[in-house]
Amino acid sequence: MLKRIVISGFLFCFVYSLQAQVSLDSLSEKDKAALDSMLSNDAFLSLLNGKDKNYVDISVGIGNGTFSESNQAVNATGISNQLVLTPGISYHFKQGISVGVTGFFTKEQTAGSMQLYQTGLTAAYDYMGKKISGGVSYTRYISDAKKYNSKSLYQNDLYGYFKRSSGAIQPGIAVGYANGNYKDASFTSFILKRPLRGDTLISGIDSTENQSSYFSISANIEHDFSLYNIFDKNDELDIVPSLIVNYGSDKYTQTHTNKVYDRLRALNKVKKVVADSKFQLQSVAMSLDLTYSIGKFFLQPNVYMDYYLPATTGKRLSTIYSVTTGFSF
Repeated sequence: MLKRIVISGFLFCFVYSLQAQVSLDSLSEKDKAALDSMLSNDAFLSLLNGKDKNYVDISVGIGNGTFSESNQAVNATGISNQLVLTPGISYHFKQGISVGVTGFFTKEQTAGSMQLYQTGLTAAYDYMGKKISGGVSYTRYISDAKKYNSKSLYQNDLYGYFKRSSGAIQPGIAVGYANGNYKDASFTSFILKRPLRGDTLISGIDSTENQSSYFSISANIEHDFSLYNIFDKNDELDIVPSLIVNYGSDKYTQTHTNKVYDRLRALNKVKKVVADSKFQLQSVAMSLDLTYSIGKFFLQPNVYMDYYLPATTGKRLSTIYSVTTGFSF
């Protein structure tokens, strides 16, 4: 059923895009000149293209994808249902360089209130051309290394993309790499079978130190639908549906630090666990990005659905959503 939905979505985007291209080709020279003039004078597009002036974004977002600010393939590897609040500020130079800081808040079970669990420092460069676009970003996530925090899996996040920025079908490719260390602790209880001494019940808090890394390459096709003068003569709505194929590999190392793993020989053998998956086709995904802007205000909802393909005992379909709003000055 899901495969039919994905194929149907692909065909819909393809046919709709071809219709849009045919409609554009059928315009008269006078209509094309008017359209080019409207696009060249659009304030929001000029801002994105980095050719107008330096500007500052102040924003706040809410969603459930927390491991990467740019790479949804990374976010889909550890999706959770808890809400995360992400206030941020960034400065964008007209040459395409930007720097920013984002706070990540979530509700802690023990505290019962929203707590800052990590801070992201990002440096990026984006090029927005008429035919091609591309960019690269690096985010360093800072958190309390001594605290047990399974929400901060990665401390380093590198991401780059390259795509066609015009035409009915806009193909692109993205490459990402993330790695980090974190501590985790959970209550565990199991029966240790020892033929000579009898079975023993082991229970208590199991503390672990973990290392994780994830490498991904994603290929996608998308189309940008732009609507103008919806509620006001100066507003704009951009709708960008995408179909994505994700390839990836990951490595996970877990070391038990509970002293029971040192005392019992049977457990000492499994004190360290290493899981290393080969580079392979991991998932197919669909994404819908919306950006509404009027004056200095913008609103950006996003929905990302990822279907995991290799054999697994876990949930295959992950849904990531976010809504970001803010002002550009």
